Amino acid sequence: MRGLGVDLVSLPEFAAQVREPGSAFLDGVLTPREARRVRARAAATSGAQPGSTRYDEAVARHAGGLWAAKEAFIKAWSCALFGTPPRIGADDVDWREIEVIHDEWNRPALALHGQVAAACEESLGVPSSWSVLVSISHDGTYAIAQVAIVDAPA
Repeated sequence: MRGLGVDLVSLPEFAAQVREPGSAFLDGVLTPREARRVRARAAATSGAQPGSTRYDEAVARHAGGLWAAKEAFIKAWSCALFGTPPRIGADDVDWREIEVIHDEWNRPALALHGQVAAACEESLGVPSSWSVLVSISHDGTYAIAQVAIVDAPA
């Protein structure tokens, strides 16, 4: 194992942040594919229309898990680079370059793009030499994600 990261999100606090007037928070951290999935899952699980409190809470629940996974990835990458400076400054991360994707059985994985992908290759080696494992869970008013960066099987 090269690095391990975990992140816990309070969904009510996350929802309040997302609902702030003029907030484009989700647009700044979700890829278009992630945003479409979050909206579809929110509509399906809440049974409510966009703009309603129930729908907004469902959006926060689904997006909160993705946000936790992205934060956990940054922590795992930082762990893997222990003792060396970060490759991208905290304020320079484009969160849309860390994308949570799902297979047909709803299992999550991460796809890295752009500057994040290039910096990971520079710091960790060619992507075929390592992989990222991700787990996302929800319980009550919390979402948690754990990410491990591991050596690829030989």
